[in-house]
Amino acid sequence: MKFKALAVTCAAAFLHTVASAGPSWIDWTTTDTGTLTIGSTVVGVSLTGSSPLSLNDGTYYYDNANTGGVAPTGTYGGYQPSDMLQVYTPSIFTLTFSQAIVNPYIALVSVGQGSVPVTYSFDSAVSVMSSGGNYWGYSGYTVAGNQFTGYEFNGVLQLQGTFTTMNITVGQPEYWHGFNVGSASVSAVPEPESYALMLAGLGLMGAIARRRKAKQA
Repeated sequence: MKFKALAVTCAAAFLHTVASAGPSWIDWTTTDTGTLTIGSTVVGVSLTGSSPLSLNDGTYYYDNANTGGVAPTGTYGGYQPSDMLQVYTPSIFTLTFSQAIVNPYIALVSVGQGSVPVTYSFDSAVSVMSSGGNYWGYSGYTVAGNQFTGYEFNGVLQLQGTFTTMNITVGQPEYWHGFNVGSASVSAVPEPESYALMLAGLGLMGAIARRRKAKQA
């Protein structure tokens, strides 16, 4: 029983995550640097890209009468996005996180128009968590694996997985549309004592295996 308990403890030291009640969003200080605060963990974020961006306090676009405010029944599903990076042309962005984030969210504003679709491509399959109207209305979307196409879309997407880098490709030009990235949990980095615990557990497992083998001989 002690052996099993130690094995479980060793596994837990490496598999736990730090989570907050809901997604936190990147607080951009410039168009290429920001922070993501999840619980008491502050994750540094940097962005490199092929297209100029502008930084906007997106609260005005995320929280208003046309979006249903920040209510769970509103456009943004109660996820409460904040800052927004505005995009104008086809682009490739890479976001790098100082600590791995888990199952990230992407908030989008005015992606595409009814007759001018805009496609976002991601590193993994994407799902739509919420959607709805904004100042310019709402015309829907399509999803095909890791590609999302908006036809005047406002809402929140989510990717599944753990990311230290995230690549976002925007396929078509448009007057402008906006996005931000958030997460509700961060993958915890094992402390040195966790490594020591794992090594001790592995050593004990080996000793027990050798003892059992000796008894059976």
